[in-house]
Amino acid sequence: MTVAAERPRPVVPLLRSSLVVAAAAVAGVLALIWGLLLLVDVDPGAAAKAMWLGTFGSTRTFGETLVRATPLLLIAVALVPSLKAGIYNIGAPGQMGAGGLAATLVALNMAEASSWLVVPLCAICGCAAGMATAFVPGFLKARWQVSEIVSSLAINFIVVAVLGYLLNGPMQSGFANLPQSEPLPPSSALPTVIPHTRAHIGLLLGLFLVPVLAAVGRSRLGYRLRLFGANATLATQAGLDPARYVIWLVTIGGAGAGLAGWIQVAAIDHRLYPGIAEPVGYAGLFVALLGGLHPLGIVVVAFLLGVLLQGGASLQVGAGVSPEIVQVFLGLILFVYASRMYASASARNASESPGS
Repeated sequence: MTVAAERPRPVVPLLRSSLVVAAAAVAGVLALIWGLLLLVDVDPGAAAKAMWLGTFGSTRTFGETLVRATPLLLIAVALVPSLKAGIYNIGAPGQMGAGGLAATLVALNMAEASSWLVVPLCAICGCAAGMATAFVPGFLKARWQVSEIVSSLAINFIVVAVLGYLLNGPMQSGFANLPQSEPLPPSSALPTVIPHTRAHIGLLLGLFLVPVLAAVGRSRLGYRLRLFGANATLATQAGLDPARYVIWLVTIGGAGAGLAGWIQVAAIDHRLYPGIAEPVGYAGLFVALLGGLHPLGIVVVAFLLGVLLQGGASLQVGAGVSPEIVQVFLGLILFVYASRMYASASARNASESPGS
């Protein structure tokens, strides 16, 4: 039996086509946003100026942009291995809530301890809580083939309900009749990396994990993940244990979300709220997908989405726009991204067809 040689792919035309599609996607997003602003009777120029000043207008605002981007980067980096294996863990909001809860409990019960002890302990406990929360859908997937999408989504609702109970009851602050915890002690605050800003060491942690992700992608483990995602049966024949891989991949995703929960309470909110994961939780998954599951792409997209979130907060003052419109912007970006992926897949299939 003879095996036909694989025809080489036309790399340059495909690359040129991808760049054209990407440029068209960016232009489409800008056009849609421009039209949306005009539709709500807002000057797009004033909105753009307000977002620029709100993100790059000063050292402080630029630091806030980095603070916004950091949890997105942590969630996205941790999700990449599972996404490459074809496993979609959408439980980051619940895992982030669990991580924030664990970090809050540690901080409030160690208020008199040194920051050198409290900060790393909060990080470790937040990470562990996120992993424990992610372990459940991973185990269900590995043991009974329960959809990780359904189970992780269900756990999101459970965690939100638990946080609502605790923050309206045993953990509620005595300062106001609101669902929130007591303020975290100063000892739990994260050390900053840029003077006169809140940009903190979590950013360095996220950036450190990026080359680690790149190294994993080039390692034997990365090859096994790609093999597992492409053909689970073939991976099993090659000696891989699918159940173990599924559990670990989903659990690793929970580690990043747990760290993001720790950062949210320690660096941004300084107390625990039921909506701790809004809007970061699901956005971390978007960052991984929009970044093409590539380390450099994830860094760029995390920063740009941080710009969008931070700049959106300044739209109300600078342009008279409700900051909720940022959610509409994000939806438009995802819509165009889905269209771009469909166009790229169609072009790839056409180039690989026998008659092309």
